[in-house]
Amino acid sequence: MDFEFTPEEQAFRTELQEFLQKELPRKWRYGLIETAEEDWALERSMSRKLAEKGWLTLSWPEEYGGRAASPLMQLVFKEEMAYHRAPGRDVFGIGMLGPTLMVHGTDEQKRNYLGDIASGEINWCQGFSEPGSGSDLASLQTRAVEDGDDFASVGN
Repeated sequence: MDFEFTPEEQAFRTELQEFLQKELPRKWRYGLIETAEEDWALERSMSRKLAEKGWLTLSWPEEYGGRAASPLMQLVFKEEMAYHRAPGRDVFGIGMLGPTLMVHGTDEQKRNYLGDIASGEINWCQGFSEPGSGSDLASLQTRAVEDGDDFASVGN
């Protein structure tokens, strides 16, 4: 069994490494970004640049602006982005919302959101706030109380 990357995968790794070396400012590479505004500006800029290269949505089907890349190409991308601590990946939009819309969204929702996510023009986040738990989802509790022939769910 051969565990080597293909020449195409290795060429992609090299291209991505060169891109990150060129695009990531020295301040980022050395952890010297000082303000949240500067950090966010770099996040947005890198997101758009990754999208221009077609790398932001590697895993997405082509019909939605992706490249339908193989799992190993996606692995190469994720390894290099993580190694360089590179910003620009809209984890929620690319990995959660986009795929959910592709499967469950209306045609209008797909038209309105998928293109902007794939181009890096918009970013998404997900927030939770639950009574008695706030954003600490691990502390959520529920219980069932017998109510005649049924059970009633009672929140925390």
